[in-house]
Amino acid sequence: MTNNKQHTRSAVEAKEPGAGFLGAFTLIELLVVIAIIAILASMLLPALSKAKGAAHKAACIGNQRQLNLAWLVYVEDHGFLVPNGYVNADDLGNQRPWVSAGSHIDRFMHTNSQLLSDPRYSAFAKGGYITTAKTYKCPADRKKTFFMGVNHLGVRSYSLNSFMGWLYPNSGTFSSGYSGYAKASHLAGMRASEVFTFLDVNTDSICFAGFVTRMGNSDSFFHIPGAYHNGAGVVGFADGHVEVHKWKDQRTITNKTIIHVEKSVGNKDLAWLQNHAAERDQSQPAREE
Repeated sequence: MTNNKQHTRSAVEAKEPGAGFLGAFTLIELLVVIAIIAILASMLLPALSKAKGAAHKAACIGNQRQLNLAWLVYVEDHGFLVPNGYVNADDLGNQRPWVSAGSHIDRFMHTNSQLLSDPRYSAFAKGGYITTAKTYKCPADRKKTFFMGVNHLGVRSYSLNSFMGWLYPNSGTFSSGYSGYAKASHLAGMRASEVFTFLDVNTDSICFAGFVTRMGNSDSFFHIPGAYHNGAGVVGFADGHVEVHKWKDQRTITNKTIIHVEKSVGNKDLAWLQNHAAERDQSQPAREE
């Protein structure tokens, strides 16, 4: 009889909530477990962040490959380079720029995805080369730019080299002494693997559809490249290949100004852009822009 009562009491105690748990762990042991979990989380977060960064970079490379392919096929289909620069569909009549764009004052043009995906405003959309606005945006470009009291999140991260099909203002404003490219024939015999086409652009600097590089002996940026990928940017080239380029000067990487003609004396990144924006026109003397 006594043995049965003891067996019943033991069974009841075993069913009491938390009885086994409290018997297995002390408060100190619980704190140690929590600390270990926190350490593991701190070790995993950088790895997760790195993986996310790698995914963003891969997506950006994919976007620019699509843009480069669309640009090259457009040349084949039309015999001339897609219109580029400070232009929109209204300026060109029946033609379309690769995307409609404007100055920093025209912020609505940088926050309206319709200007990228609507055939009425985009040559790439009209020709069916690129049909989604997502292709024009680097997923790592999440910074908002502040202008006239409002924070804006843009829909475009890329610009096309201003030497490629620049229409307005007159291309001579930015290319004296250097070869501009407007027709398919202009690309023949050029250093296609060394002259850039599309590239990441600094969030605060992006405006025109064209990326303007001040040439000659200039020590100033007009537009500033983006460094969304751990201090690097994705750059496409006229032969169709795309690469990740590591910027070297901290002034390039952390720039936060929308002012054009940004002085940056001795900046190796500016020199790289000047060396890869266009080829020297040997028939004209080089001059500071």
